[in-house]
Amino acid sequence: MARVEAETYHIPVMLSECMDHLRIAGSGAYVDGTLGGGGHTSVMLERCADGGRVIAFDADEVAIQHCQRRFADELSRGEQSRLRLIHANFSTMREHLQPASVNGVLLDLGVSSYQFDHHVRGFSFRLNAPLDMRFSPEGETAADILNSRSEEQLSTLFYNYGDEPQSRRIARAIVQRRALAAFRTTIDLRDLVVQHIPPHHQAKTMARLFQALRIAVNDELARLESTLLDIIPLLAPHGRIVVMSYHSGEDRIVKNVFRDNSDRLAIITKKAIEASEDEQHKNPRSRSARLRVAERRAE
Repeated sequence: MARVEAETYHIPVMLSECMDHLRIAGSGAYVDGTLGGGGHTSVMLERCADGGRVIAFDADEVAIQHCQRRFADELSRGEQSRLRLIHANFSTMREHLQPASVNGVLLDLGVSSYQFDHHVRGFSFRLNAPLDMRFSPEGETAADILNSRSEEQLSTLFYNYGDEPQSRRIARAIVQRRALAAFRTTIDLRDLVVQHIPPHHQAKTMARLFQALRIAVNDELARLESTLLDIIPLLAPHGRIVVMSYHSGEDRIVKNVFRDNSDRLAIITKKAIEASEDEQHKNPRSRSARLRVAERRAE
């Protein structure tokens, strides 16, 4: 497997805000539910003393292997290591952690630059790759969805998961096109957009469609809601959950789960935090980011 350098992963968004809200103390236990290139994990380790520990999850084997190299010195300490890497989706957190055992959990729901720009699973419309989009090998692919869902189902998917204003038009074109030839690659979908959407709207339309398909393939919204509910009992009293989302559907779920569980959670961010203008200028990926924080109430 090809070596992946640190710069191929995205710059962590709102890094200082995330760390400040986690309130990392020297001897606590903290979870990075979305390891990626290890940007957040690295700073979490810096703020942990020898008595602290960081548990990091990622379903992507490439991310795990990359971070095994990045944190080789820390991992080489064996039982004394403050870092534990778990090759699994964050939705499995309750299978690996004990109730009331962690002092903070961070979820950065963004997809890494590596997955967009280098992955062979078709996350990006800029590369010719199979229309897969699965984070793990199981389940249906993006091509399966395009080739099997009804026009109405596709239109709803693009509108709900991608906020795509031309969802009906695109869904109709997909059904017509697949009658002639099945969708197999990212280029197949990109060519369809080019044929039906004006040039100045094509890039944003493709970004919305690819986002919608990725969310659907990985069942991301349902998985997010169930994971948030699983995390609450894992938090020690006054432990915090910090979630950064990039899509209105994700942010709505986080907001609603925090609100609906106010008997167990104190909401720290009454309004979602956005990246500063300076960060948005330097890092365009931060423009859609929304950060919400809640704290486990004492029993």
